[in-house]
Amino acid sequence: MNAKCLAIVVAAMAFVVPLAVRAGATLKIDEETKLELGLRLQTQFVYTEKDRTGDGNFRGQKDFNIRRARVRLRGDVTKYVTAFLQTDWEEQPGTSADMRVIDAYVLLKPHRLAYVYVGENMVPAIRQDISSSATHLAIDRPALAYKSLTWGARAKFVFTNETFGDSNSRLLGGARTPVRDLGATLFGNLSLSPMVHLKYYAGVWDGVQTAARDNLRYTVRGQVNFFDAEPGYYNDSTYLGTKRTVGIGGSFDAQNAVAIDQATGRTANYRLYSLDAFTEQPLGPGSVSAEFGYVNLDLGGGGTLVRSDATVLGNASRAQGHGWYAQAGFYVTVLKLQPWVNYEKWTSDASDRRGAYKAFRAGLNYWFWGETANAKAGIEVFEPDTGFSATTKKITSFVLALNTNY
Repeated sequence: MNAKCLAIVVAAMAFVVPLAVRAGATLKIDEETKLELGLRLQTQFVYTEKDRTGDGNFRGQKDFNIRRARVRLRGDVTKYVTAFLQTDWEEQPGTSADMRVIDAYVLLKPHRLAYVYVGENMVPAIRQDISSSATHLAIDRPALAYKSLTWGARAKFVFTNETFGDSNSRLLGGARTPVRDLGATLFGNLSLSPMVHLKYYAGVWDGVQTAARDNLRYTVRGQVNFFDAEPGYYNDSTYLGTKRTVGIGGSFDAQNAVAIDQATGRTANYRLYSLDAFTEQPLGPGSVSAEFGYVNLDLGGGGTLVRSDATVLGNASRAQGHGWYAQAGFYVTVLKLQPWVNYEKWTSDASDRRGAYKAFRAGLNYWFWGETANAKAGIEVFEPDTGFSATTKKITSFVLALNTNY
């Protein structure tokens, strides 16, 4: 069965399986052994502006796309061992649509303070990188979530459907980057009291080897929550009023010799720092979800990056820099509606400000069956500091999305 046929089967199953099955279909073998099947399908209608003829004039363009089409398999072998496998079929501009495995790991669970993930998994470099795609508040992640290494060390816009070219390090080549990485992560969580909860991540990964150096990537993250815990490996961007929590976290992600500076011949090192704060609070007829994040990316200087074979990549100074995002939404419980706003700003290290941008987004979510089935609409205004062309300084995009997850 080719990828397109498989995607159609997945889509059909998504509307046949009863929506009440939030966690997917489970086959129980014995008291400790079970197999769980889950599906995720996110479809979109996108209106944006593109330079279709290469003359610098951006015109309106309308497209349907499949943002995510995933089949998930989770197998609990014993209460101490779990295997997880997830495939994805994605159709976006600039990518070759095909089915691929995006997660494949074994989870060892000797103690809640020492879970060990081994295989292909999400790196906890930024809170938004480990925020579930089933619960995005602002339709998708902010542009700067893609500044981490295996996400491309770049920025994306049109609700993460397009790569902002000036910001792109091109360390991972084309538009479709691995996002996950192969490695091992030690993860644990602990409640110090009913009001204070901690969790940590410490991982080692393959990372990027474009400089022909065999260096590993290292990532650490810590998070503290007050009131309710966020105990899992992944966080949510909104809990739809089911939690009252304040979470504060920080990450450090590093790998040496990820590329070579073309001018000097020296290797370029990757360093990423991030800080974040999140809260979900009941308020009146609903609940507030709010989040803030800061990211600082350093690629070792300001020159053009190349591979060991001299293949030209991106410009370090345009990709690196620092930025922040803030988003907030209010969920009205009775109406199941959630208006939201999102703003972010990135300052590049380039002297001509190329790679820098600001973005404003606003929209409305309708969670008619919570995370299991929802519809979202949003508008985005993305404005680079140097513009897209002499005649186009910013691009306005509009998205309608239908999401299912179980």
